[in-house]
Amino acid sequence: MEHNAETSKGTATPPKTVVVKYGYLGFVGEFEYTGQTTLIPSQPVLVETERGIELGRVLCYSCEVESGLFVLPKQVDRYIEQSGPEYLIRHAGKMVRPATAQDMMEEKRMQSDSAAKKRYCMETAERLGLKMTVVCVEHIFGGERIIFYFTAEGRVDFREMVRELAHEYQTRIELRQIGARDEARLLADYEICGRECCCKNCLKTLRPVNMKMAKLQKATLDPSKVSGRCGRLRCCLRFEQKTYEELIARLPNIGSWVETPQGVGKVKDRHVLTQLVQVMFADRMVTFPLEEISPAQAPENGLEPSKKEAPKAESRMNDSQTFLSEAQKGLSEEEFPQEKDIADAVDDAVGHDKAQVRREGRGPQRSGQSNRANETSEGNKSPGVEGEKTGNRRRRNRRRKKKK
Repeated sequence: MEHNAETSKGTATPPKTVVVKYGYLGFVGEFEYTGQTTLIPSQPVLVETERGIELGRVLCYSCEVESGLFVLPKQVDRYIEQSGPEYLIRHAGKMVRPATAQDMMEEKRMQSDSAAKKRYCMETAERLGLKMTVVCVEHIFGGERIIFYFTAEGRVDFREMVRELAHEYQTRIELRQIGARDEARLLADYEICGRECCCKNCLKTLRPVNMKMAKLQKATLDPSKVSGRCGRLRCCLRFEQKTYEELIARLPNIGSWVETPQGVGKVKDRHVLTQLVQVMFADRMVTFPLEEISPAQAPENGLEPSKKEAPKAESRMNDSQTFLSEAQKGLSEEEFPQEKDIADAVDDAVGHDKAQVRREGRGPQRSGQSNRANETSEGNKSPGVEGEKTGNRRRRNRRRKKKK
């Protein structure tokens, strides 16, 4: 592929081509540039394409020597390969001139009429019985044509509609049917991640996204978590698929055995983005960075306890035992209390506390309840209880008579 650029030792001649983004759908083209004015990224320019004179914005220069804002032709070729020839057009036309303030005002005036044209197009479609929804209207800057983007469930015969629109606006009319993803590209702004939608910002070719990609990258398959503004699976799932595959290839498989600083364990789970591995031991599970583990053979005895430090409680217990042993060194057997004596003293103290609780801790209600229980067991019936039972019996008899 020939490229219109010349090189010299260490430097390049002024670039002959410039890469410009134009159109509602974000077309990118390489245009001939013969001017002497230095262009900067995002600067508005007028370019001549096969559709007419259009307003676009500079992305970068293309040059044989990579330096600064210049890109190599092979980088442009790789971009075409990844995005598709439809959205990056080699030799798309020529750049007319940088846009002026008057050009920007004219563009704003033309776009202000889009709402009225969209409304008229919808009324015309309804009158002709066409089941379609107009998404937006694009004006070519030079006035060569007006493009209506619409969505529909099936194919639509809009020839009669084109004739009416051409008669109304006295220019060339183009109706272009788009899908749900292109509709989101035209109308969507920001996604749940807080950034501009990938389909509108960087992705040119909206390739299919399958559920396998969602299962690989997401912990949940909730439609609200994996669907974008268009209602389909998010484009970033395909956009990030290669990165996830590379990261997963570095991690050990779930169920494999690995060597860790705390011994040999079995991989229970893994975290792709953080590159952490959750390892299961006989007594617990520990998470390690990928750098701290290595493949290992399965142990003969299965899972083993991890080599962990003593907990704080055990450390305190060890310190207490050390203190007692040091104190015991300075006392004779008669002076130092024996374990049996200590146990007897503890039992006596506990028994004294329990007896005191039995004497003082019970309230009057519990005492009354126990007394009534004893009286009942001995056959002494309380008059109040007997009166209550008699009243209940009489009420039951009256209800039976009423039913009869």
